[in-house]
Amino acid sequence: MIINILPDELESEFIESWKMGFITQPSIDYADNSIYAILEGRQVIIFRFKDYGFINDNRRNTYDVSAGKAGITIRITKK
Repeated sequence: MIINILPDELESEFIESWKMGFITQPSIDYADNSIYAILEGRQVIIFRFKDYGFINDNRRNTYDVSAGKAGITIRITKK
């Protein structure tokens, strides 16, 4: 499964920081169903799956994240 998240779908306060390349290292946190990343040395939530009615569960899958100015692409693979 491929999930593509566009910059304009991120939490509104982080859209411009993402576009300017200030946000790095996005990763999924399954506990709160969100994507965390690093901005100015602190961890922030930049995307919430629940806002799209999607519950992401890692009991039966793994994932790879690719990120750039165009957004975040997540490849989820069954274990």
